[in-house]
Amino acid sequence: MASPLIAYAKRGAYLAIGLYLAMVLSVSLVSQSQHRFDAPIQVAHPGIQSELRSHGGAVDGAELAGVGGA
Repeated sequence: MASPLIAYAKRGAYLAIGLYLAMVLSVSLVSQSQHRFDAPIQVAHPGIQSELRSHGGAVDGAELAGVGGA
């Protein structure tokens, strides 16, 4: 009598675990597809900085950062 009951409980547990994993996977995939990645800081292309150095001669770090006086 106990053996069929244990088999039924096992089947229910496996079904519950399977449904839980399917739900977690679907929520994870939906959230990743809707997530838009924005970089926290935007870095200039390295070619732009080398052009500034070649045209400006001796350019200090303050001018490259935009801190220099107008």
